[in-house]
Amino acid sequence: MDAPKHLIGTAGLVIRSMRPRQWIKNLFVFAPILFSMNIFQPSHLLRASAAFLLFCALAGVVYLINDIVDRGEDRHHPVKRHRPLASGLLRVNTALFWAAAIALCSLLVSWVFSKAFFWTALTYMAINIAYSLWLKAVVILDVMLISAGFVLRVMAGGFANDIPLSPWILLITFLLSIFLALVKRRQEMMRSQMSEEGGSRSRAILDKYNLPFLDQLIALSTATTLISYFMYVLDPRVKGKFHTDWLIVTIPFVVFGVFRYLFLAYVDNRGENPEEVVITDLPFLINALLWLAVFVWILYA
Repeated sequence: MDAPKHLIGTAGLVIRSMRPRQWIKNLFVFAPILFSMNIFQPSHLLRASAAFLLFCALAGVVYLINDIVDRGEDRHHPVKRHRPLASGLLRVNTALFWAAAIALCSLLVSWVFSKAFFWTALTYMAINIAYSLWLKAVVILDVMLISAGFVLRVMAGGFANDIPLSPWILLITFLLSIFLALVKRRQEMMRSQMSEEGGSRSRAILDKYNLPFLDQLIALSTATTLISYFMYVLDPRVKGKFHTDWLIVTIPFVVFGVFRYLFLAYVDNRGENPEEVVITDLPFLINALLWLAVFVWILYA
């Protein structure tokens, strides 16, 4: 009786360490079928859903490895110290075993699924493991690698359905994810400075940043993200592809979403966990759903 209970308990700790709440980021794999007007095609939707599940598994493996590497620093974080590996509830050897098993199974399925998808998934894994082990200590590059993970998700979604990828969508994804990563860095720094532990930081990379520098980068990434979206919806080739001039009406939703996120970071002191902001802030969530509804209506109505 004890063995099954122990196995169930261990599985629960592994799943917690894989951070299911952050899997919302993998919704980016659906972008290609949305922007190619295939979102309502059952076969495309099914393959995109399979790609989503595979990236959830791979992302979970990355989080497991990251928690193994960061467990020492996480013990000094007011929230992260409760993670299974940082708290000692989950053994390192057990986490490594499950990470290897899940990664192997996911990559094998990816190979059968699509060769291009497999290489994209493998690149995603390699970049994130390198990030966890070494590259997260390299200023600027750490943020760009986080952004690369989102771009690879979009690419994987395209390869899953053999959909040509728009350079505009890749560019907007890259800039938007850089914006989110920079805000996350800023909020991590703010949290560390307000910590009751005398400003101790859970990330060594924060020592290489300062708030004025991050604020400048956030302002720059805000502008470039918005301008890129404006240029996308105003591009004559995009208008010709979708046979509409009405994509311009989606601009206010994008502006509100970006500005709302900045408000939550700078005024409400949120933004360290973007996935929580997306699903817990009602105005942001309603605006995102309205943008999606209007965009889909313009493209598909």
